[in-house]
Amino acid sequence: MKKTKVTEIVHKPLANQVIALMQGQINDPKKRWDAPFKNLKGRPTNAKTQNRYKGINAALTIMDTYFKKYTHCLYATKKQWASLGNAPKSGEKPLPIVFYKPFFEPSKRNPDTKVQSGCLMLFSKAYNVNQTEGTYKPPQFKSGKQYSVDAIDQFIKSTKVDLRHQEEGRCFYDTMNDYINMTSKINFKDSAEADATVHYYSTLFHELTHSTGHESRTGRIKKNKEKLIHDEYAFEELVAELGSVLFGQQFGIEKTIRDNHIQYLNSWIKALKHDYTLIGDALAQSQKAVDFFTVK
Repeated sequence: MKKTKVTEIVHKPLANQVIALMQGQINDPKKRWDAPFKNLKGRPTNAKTQNRYKGINAALTIMDTYFKKYTHCLYATKKQWASLGNAPKSGEKPLPIVFYKPFFEPSKRNPDTKVQSGCLMLFSKAYNVNQTEGTYKPPQFKSGKQYSVDAIDQFIKSTKVDLRHQEEGRCFYDTMNDYINMTSKINFKDSAEADATVHYYSTLFHELTHSTGHESRTGRIKKNKEKLIHDEYAFEELVAELGSVLFGQQFGIEKTIRDNHIQYLNSWIKALKHDYTLIGDALAQSQKAVDFFTVK
């Protein structure tokens, strides 16, 4: 991603927040770099439209809610809050929310028709509900069952990704032959962090995200290699981790820590310090990966 004034305002602070969280987990294994994605009262949502924020905007709102200890991950612009009976409190600073403005040019085949030739990344200014005052009351969030094994299994089947249980003790996605190998469920153990079932599906969601990079799906893996992204392997692992978090949110599964998490955390920190815009690319690609199987 090209660095611009917008990326300086949006992506750089977010990358620094993620780096700080990852470094915090390395220093104290009891901490979780993805802690902001947990314990939210509902998913990141626009209070006016009720649309859920995705990609970079989901991360921006989630991080903002976490670090400022807001009670709800609900945001809207000043104008939108006014329509809901609220207004930003004096002195409150807004959060940038990214959107893209397309621009067009005459078609080479048909000069009378205009086609999109690109887009410009811009941002609007949004406020959390806790930054406003007025008559609006946030909706009550009701937490459901932590997870439904049957629902997840049916979802995995619906993706039509080849899932095998051949090599015990190993979980991986085979890019060349396009299949996921998962060690048997009995090899996953309960821990203080989560039970064996959560560990299993958390790992499966990670590998499922990898599978979306195949040429027959999003083609992400080949495209990223052609782009010569700095440390392409570390970048793909970050996409898969973020994808696992997003899949987990869909089914009420909390992402669990991988055995080699320190190695990955160090590689991600190095990559983000080299190019902070990678956080935006990783979030966009992980969202696209999840959407590939969940958005019809």
